[in-house]
Amino acid sequence: SAPSSTSTSTSSSIASSTTNDITLDEIVDRITRNRLLLACGAAAGVSSGFNAPLSGVFFALEVVQASLPTISIQIPSPPPGTGTEGISSIGKIEHQQQSFFANSGSITAILISSVLSALVSRLFLGDELALKLVTYDIQTPLSELPLYILLGTFCGIVAVAFSQTAKFSKSVFEGNAGPKFVQDSFGALPAPVLPIIGGLTCGGVGYFYPQVLFFGYDTLNGLLENDNLPTEILLTLLLAKTFTTAVSAGSGLVGGVFAPSLFLGGMTGAAFHNIVCDTFRVLSMDETVTTTAGVLFDLAGVPIYSSVGAASVLAALFRAPLTASLLLFEITRNYDVLLPLLASAGIATLASDILEGEIESKKQQDDSNNI
Repeated sequence: SAPSSTSTSTSSSIASSTTNDITLDEIVDRITRNRLLLACGAAAGVSSGFNAPLSGVFFALEVVQASLPTISIQIPSPPPGTGTEGISSIGKIEHQQQSFFANSGSITAILISSVLSALVSRLFLGDELALKLVTYDIQTPLSELPLYILLGTFCGIVAVAFSQTAKFSKSVFEGNAGPKFVQDSFGALPAPVLPIIGGLTCGGVGYFYPQVLFFGYDTLNGLLENDNLPTEILLTLLLAKTFTTAVSAGSGLVGGVFAPSLFLGGMTGAAFHNIVCDTFRVLSMDETVTTTAGVLFDLAGVPIYSSVGAASVLAALFRAPLTASLLLFEITRNYDVLLPLLASAGIATLASDILEGEIESKKQQDDSNNI
């Protein structure tokens, strides 16, 4: 897995650099400083990329910090009687990441990085939002809560499906998955050729579905501006984007899953809204139910469900419901969408955790049976 390989390579680097001239405290300080710089860079990237400084801070605290593994530092065993503390008899110590909250200097550095990045971005690009949600009021958030919870469940499933597709794609390009001739073919290819194959594959899909190439946020912004698409097209774009992003990541192309997760969630939310509307029509039910006391139920429009879906898939993929909710809140600047966001993002994260746990348990059981 990625965390374990990162831990191994980092531990190897530290072990090779350990000399009599470098003390244990200096090694730990170097690790702590480098990890803080990593968190500051991540916060600055989210802040400038989405014009969302608060979300950048939470991304560093909620996502980056959680992904930092415990490092095993290999050091020479000290001579007897030196009084050295904290070193085991086998010449190793375990360095565990301390919470950034525990050090006021760390949280200050992350805050300054995020704020300065946003200010510089606004200086050159203006105060432009990455996503634009039309002014839209949610009339009956409590009555619609079951729908948002159901949407969160579907978003968790979408996140798991994408995650597993990306892992399978990586295994295929490494020559470890697929039919025998596929494994032999990819296993024999030199590493520089793999991104070329990935690029050609993504370009071929993008020729037929240019929306998945993600030139800006036109498709997602269209949904947020109440420019709905047919359900068939939404689901097709969802599958196409899942495939191209997985191929891109698996082949070694430069990219990520942060922005694509917003696209996947937006398509999921819009398709879910369309299906709910179709269900109401089949059951001859009105989308708005009124009583003498007022409006009892009023189905929100596709912009709300698209934005909630975008945040929910992001939350499920990164296990970061707070970051995802704050991000959509900052880039849409619509307070009404925050409450359903929190509910749906939380459910999506929970559903994703449960499904991923079941999948990993089944894999471990299958591996044990094959031994």
